[in-house]
Amino acid sequence: MTRHLKSCSALGALAVVAVVATPSIAADLGGSRGGSIKDGAVYAQPAPASSFGGFGNCYFRGDGGYSFGNDPRIKFPVGNLDNTFSGTDPANPGTLLSSQFTQTTDVVRDPRLESTFFGEGGFGCGSGSHGIRAELVFGYHSDRRIDGRPGDFNVNNIYTGVPAPNAPINDPLRTSLRSYTLMTNVFKDLGRWGNVTPYIGAGVGIAYNQLSEVSFIDSPNLRNRITGNNDLSLAWSAMAGIGYQISERAIIDVGYRYIDFGRIASQRNDDAGFVNPRVRVDDIAAHEIKVGLRYHFNTADCCGTPAYAPLK
Repeated sequence: MTRHLKSCSALGALAVVAVVATPSIAADLGGSRGGSIKDGAVYAQPAPASSFGGFGNCYFRGDGGYSFGNDPRIKFPVGNLDNTFSGTDPANPGTLLSSQFTQTTDVVRDPRLESTFFGEGGFGCGSGSHGIRAELVFGYHSDRRIDGRPGDFNVNNIYTGVPAPNAPINDPLRTSLRSYTLMTNVFKDLGRWGNVTPYIGAGVGIAYNQLSEVSFIDSPNLRNRITGNNDLSLAWSAMAGIGYQISERAIIDVGYRYIDFGRIASQRNDDAGFVNPRVRVDDIAAHEIKVGLRYHFNTADCCGTPAYAPLK
């Protein structure tokens, strides 16, 4: 009987020790080392590189900016005009009057493309802050004036076979241009520092250029207006900029772009019904500064891949 009592007392003492020791062991395994066994594996935490999380891969964008016109190349071959005119001298009835045009060059000097504002909008998708993005963007550049000075030409008036040369004529021309663009752009994001992601990019597409009628200002010799034209042309661009994330879905985009709109030529008829050489405008280009917003469809919880800090 005494032996059985001693055995029961020993078993009771072990049970008490086990009950008392269990919280200490549990605390040692979990509480002081970051969790208990039942909590499962310990995972890495997102890196605190930005005050916002990742963002979705696809987005809408809208931009506006200022386009600094680059000097284009303009050609107007004055010598291709109907360079012989014959008729009767109004001051001397019965006397033959003839005019001859002599051109010195077809290059329009001092060409200038006016600067203007522009706007654009589009859709794009990418693969993260170290990846590639592609966009389809539609843009509009408002009317900007084009000026130039065609090459000198002489008009020799001939009365009864005796030449009477006049001074060289130089008639400044003026027109305006409006452009619509549809561009496919590809960007390389260069990494992320906090909320900032710099990038470089290039684009190719089409420009729909609209050239208004061409007039020759302050000219007593060329008063007629040559009809303008609308035409498609190949366009391309090169870009660089910085994206600054301001929320889970929105990024402010500030960038520079060089864009080439291609070329355009006027028609040949004028408002008086005469046929003229075409006024050709080539290398239509601009340096542009733009500010825009990229708004992503969703956050990284859906479609993005956030960066993680390594386990310590």
